Amino acid sequence: MFYRLLFFLFSVSAFSASIQAVFAYEDFCEIPNETSLFFIEREPIIRIGLATNARSVSITTTDSSLVAVSPDEPQKFLAANRVSISARSYRPPEIEIYHFEIPNVESQTEADSLAKEVAGATGEKTSASMDLKTNTWRVVVGKTFETIEEANEFKADLSDKGFEAEMITEKITQPSDEAVKLSNQVAKNPKSEVRSIIPTRPNANSNNVKPTGLSNPTNTDINPNLREVIVSGASPSAKFSSLKAVAFGSINERAVPVRVNGKAYRGRIEVFVNSRGTLTVVNAVSLEDYLLGVVPNELSLPQLEAQKAQAVAARTYAIANIGQFGKQGFDLLPTIRSQVYKGYSSESTMATQAVLQTRGIVATYKGKPITAYYTSTCGGRTENSENVFDSNEPYLRGVECSLEGHKHFEPFLIKTIRIPAKMRDEKNLELVRLMSLFAVNGFQLSTAQMSDDFFEDPPTQSELSNWLNQLATKFGKTFPNVNKDSPKPLEIAHILAVMIYGENYADTLLAEADINYQLSFDDAGEIPQTRRADVAILLRDGYFTIYPDLTLKPNKPFSRAKMLHLIRQIYTKKKWMPTLQSGTAQAAEDGKLIVKNGKSSRQIIVRPDVFLFREFGDAFYQVKEIALVGGETVNFQTDANGSVIYLEVEPTGTTATAEKNSPFTIWNTTLSPSSVQSRLSRYVRGIGSLIDVRIAKQGFSRRAVDLEIVGTNGTFHLKGGKIRSALRLNEQLFALNKRYDSNGRATSYSFTGRGWGHGVGMCQYGAYGLAKMGVKYDTILKHYYTGIDLTRAY
Repeated sequence: MFYRLLFFLFSVSAFSASIQAVFAYEDFCEIPNETSLFFIEREPIIRIGLATNARSVSITTTDSSLVAVSPDEPQKFLAANRVSISARSYRPPEIEIYHFEIPNVESQTEADSLAKEVAGATGEKTSASMDLKTNTWRVVVGKTFETIEEANEFKADLSDKGFEAEMITEKITQPSDEAVKLSNQVAKNPKSEVRSIIPTRPNANSNNVKPTGLSNPTNTDINPNLREVIVSGASPSAKFSSLKAVAFGSINERAVPVRVNGKAYRGRIEVFVNSRGTLTVVNAVSLEDYLLGVVPNELSLPQLEAQKAQAVAARTYAIANIGQFGKQGFDLLPTIRSQVYKGYSSESTMATQAVLQTRGIVATYKGKPITAYYTSTCGGRTENSENVFDSNEPYLRGVECSLEGHKHFEPFLIKTIRIPAKMRDEKNLELVRLMSLFAVNGFQLSTAQMSDDFFEDPPTQSELSNWLNQLATKFGKTFPNVNKDSPKPLEIAHILAVMIYGENYADTLLAEADINYQLSFDDAGEIPQTRRADVAILLRDGYFTIYPDLTLKPNKPFSRAKMLHLIRQIYTKKKWMPTLQSGTAQAAEDGKLIVKNGKSSRQIIVRPDVFLFREFGDAFYQVKEIALVGGETVNFQTDANGSVIYLEVEPTGTTATAEKNSPFTIWNTTLSPSSVQSRLSRYVRGIGSLIDVRIAKQGFSRRAVDLEIVGTNGTFHLKGGKIRSALRLNEQLFALNKRYDSNGRATSYSFTGRGWGHGVGMCQYGAYGLAKMGVKYDTILKHYYTGIDLTRAY
């Protein structure tokens, strides 16, 4: 079984190991030298401080009964599945003791004589003393007895010897052995906040506490502030008190979690008194079970390799920080101060798989587990640890939140076999896009690579025939006859006039004045009479064009560029231009276009000969490949099979880094000078009135690592992670933009930043993004943690 160390009911020794107040990892591993492998003899128990100031706590199970166990005691079946725990002042037990005396002796002489006589007859010690109440003497006979049976027997023996003594009964409180032990524990560990008996460390001498019966008295002082754990349940066995820590679990612990105030946890729930007199509640759980409740809460994004990376980071962090809160009796907190842990009810299928598949694996550097910091969103780059925290760790170096160079975009690429156009003249750039769009709608494209020369040349007879046939189909006319002179403007005009209006339409309906009015450009006189009406009516209705120099050049064939402009002019006027589908792209997968459609998305195959265009600035350029990282606006056309044959992409304005799915990739906070001063004053004292704030130094990632604060009392500096804490910003990766008044004083501070968190170590959203790209968990970890090894520690 995968859970090697959990027993149906764990033994006292296992329990003792589980409730150690302080662990150091040197206790359970050996690191002979810097190059050795890190290992642990067995999976450790992690102690999570669920509550540190509880007045009471309810512990339940859906099993038939709870089980309780304390140090050096056998486990106890409570015959109840619900108990309430509280704390109260320790009440030492009260006992009766007995001694004998002969009272009312008249004088000291008589008392001394009687004492000698009794001692001689009985062999018991005797003593004479004066009773101040009666002003007489008395003789005390023998020792103090702890039971009434012993006292009666002694009284009878005295009577047989002729002495009638009076039995004196006295009630006293006698601290228990546990009270003595706990008092010693508190005295020896004054800095510890634990105020219940916990097990001694393995191999410690446990024989140094002696019984406290009167036959073996102790001179140990009892701590007057002792409090005990009070357990209250429905059955008699579920009602008891203890000066020891008490751990509770289900009978079938593996299958049935135990609940604390209704919230389920694996392992055991331990309760003990703390130095405030309240209760500390600890979940003592195996490390792997602990991770089941950490991973889905620290990284819930649905990529297995990312969650596996998180599992290793969380496991490493836990091991490296065992004993972090040892003075309080546990290792870690269930919050962001340590790692977010929400127990059994928060577990997920993918996170469990991630933990199982990485069981025992930790990140190490030179044989020691690293401090595996991780951050939600790094803003595109992580930072060197010394610029945020106090430690300078060689494995916590700033890195880009992306793979190196072009490799980062390879998983998102859509490619085409088409050769991009080679253009020099900017005015022809739009023709590449126009020709491509016409080409996917039936227009012949006679070159493998478009160029300026291609567009400046006239169309071939075959091309022109195809293009005009496309127009004829739109107008519902027969295909025209095309010859070598057809590209000339007058021939084109006649073909279009017949196609649009029919034979002799213009010549019949236009008067000479109408014709002359339209043909008022420079070389209109070169147009033969037989073609003048055709050109005039086409110009009148917006179906024809002339050159920029106010000429038609009747004998010069139209270039491809001129013909394409003319066809677009006609298509636009008739509203025949192809309509493209539009949408927002998600990250491409396996060369497929994924378009977001409301809350869902659809995946579309892209043809290998697709026409690809990408916007640069305000113009679209034909490209060989394009990366769709998600968020781009896409316009596309599909063929009869539903595959994309034409695609143009407007790049996203958001980040292209691996963390691009985070909601914190960009943010802005604007503060008034008074707000900035109020926030900073908690960390920097004596500023006076704030004059200005500026970034004095940036780190590797461009994070502010030194903030200069100018006040009326001087210049101050705030450094490292305190900058983010003081200003209460999402991150300290920000640009600072200030507005000033006419006197040069700042009137507002605008912080535009990226990311969320401290920015050191593994970027969680970055890990998710890399995993989506197909990057495995070990590569993800080694990307964010420089120079580490991954070691199976147990």
